[in-house]
Amino acid sequence: MTSEQLVSKLGSCLTALLLAACGGRTSPVQPAKSATQAVQGFMQAVADSNLSKMADLWGTPSGPASKTNQPPDWERRIAIMQAYLRSDSFRVLSDVPDPSGRRDLLVQIRRQACSWSVPFVAVKTNDDSWLVNQVDLTQAGNPARPCLQGTSVDSTAGK
Repeated sequence: MTSEQLVSKLGSCLTALLLAACGGRTSPVQPAKSATQAVQGFMQAVADSNLSKMADLWGTPSGPASKTNQPPDWERRIAIMQAYLRSDSFRVLSDVPDPSGRRDLLVQIRRQACSWSVPFVAVKTNDDSWLVNQVDLTQAGNPARPCLQGTSVDSTAGK
């Protein structure tokens, strides 16, 4: 084998390895030990455009959507949540228990000059980890519309 063939073969192998590493999951998602941790992990996955990690952190007490395949349209819902929750920054403002054992969280997202307070609900799973269960996207503003300068609303609020 000539050195040119060896370099070509090595380059092909490295390209295949790189594609596999970038396209695949690098490590399993660690179960969230708290509702706040679940929301922070979910929002970081939003920021990273990591839909599979979002699906691992969103679900019901029965488990994450990525494992239960519930609801039937979970992949579409994850993509929509990612589009609406993408932001410049986020922070958890509150984490309050409710009588049913769920946790109600309020998350501030900042996009351009605007900020929104978005309600989240987290639930405890059968294995004592936490998942995001509900997100009120109506409170997240419209990511396709610019913010009005000097206000905290998008350009169509109140119209």
